[in-house]
Amino acid sequence: MSAVISRRETIAGISASFVLAGILPVRADELAVVRVGVLPIFAVAAHFAAEKQGYFAQEGVAAMTQTVAGGAAGISGLAGGSFDVLYANSISCFTALDQGIDLRFIAEGAPVPTQPPDPGALMIRKGENLKTGKDFEGRTIGINAKYDLQWLTMHGWVTKTGGDNDKVAYREVPLPSMLDAIRSKQVDGALVLDPFMTMGLGDPALERVAWPLSTALPGLPTSFWMVSASAAENKAPLIRRYLKAFLKGGEWINAHLRDDAYNQLIASYTKTDPKLIAQMVASNQPMSVDVDAGIRLAGIMKQNGLLKTDIDFKAKQFS
Repeated sequence: MSAVISRRETIAGISASFVLAGILPVRADELAVVRVGVLPIFAVAAHFAAEKQGYFAQEGVAAMTQTVAGGAAGISGLAGGSFDVLYANSISCFTALDQGIDLRFIAEGAPVPTQPPDPGALMIRKGENLKTGKDFEGRTIGINAKYDLQWLTMHGWVTKTGGDNDKVAYREVPLPSMLDAIRSKQVDGALVLDPFMTMGLGDPALERVAWPLSTALPGLPTSFWMVSASAAENKAPLIRRYLKAFLKGGEWINAHLRDDAYNQLIASYTKTDPKLIAQMVASNQPMSVDVDAGIRLAGIMKQNGLLKTDIDFKAKQFS
């Protein structure tokens, strides 16, 4: 049976958004709790839009949002019942399926663009003649973690631009430290994601040399919203209500992309300056899961040794 949140626990958090949105809420003590794990990044904007605009309450849902440390930790919590819904990167999701963790996919995060600009760029120190994967042979590229989406992206880009990945070193660098790692010559280049990419593009000591994401993985999924197989079976009506509200949030995002309301929403949970957000690459929220793109990504992962088995991604869709 779905948990029911008390009036005391919810009324303060939701009443203001109802007033702003002009919505007459259902009784607060009748809202069913959905426990949602997220990373506080730009890609989860539809969830926070649904919360702010009162769409969850319209569906009789109270979303209890919790920050997770990363994809692997979040999936462990999802499998263990700590979350009903989880946002995680696509590599972690497919790796979990490969390891026998049964998941169902309800929505997709913003995919890799099919053409530039990307929300991430390969950046180097200005004036260094590094333009292709061939140029990076014998050099070091910074990525946030080995065997994840950045690693897969750079492997694809190096190969597509004439380089040999066996001759390229990859160094793990935390995302906020990417620009400093380039400046201090800890790496020769790095795949820098926003908001740090936008900061770097304004630095005269640095330059962008490529858009590796859209070069290597155009149109492929970067992340998903998912539930456990158990929740898909035992809480299906509640998950559908959450998803309906989430997609309304996605429609709001797509209608307000790049305007001040969008910038302020992103700033509210990422704690990023709205002026910086206004300069960044903004992505629409997909309204459905691109199954074919997911199948292609799984194939690329297997080719690169990240999966041992074939993933039946189509069979893992929530319905």
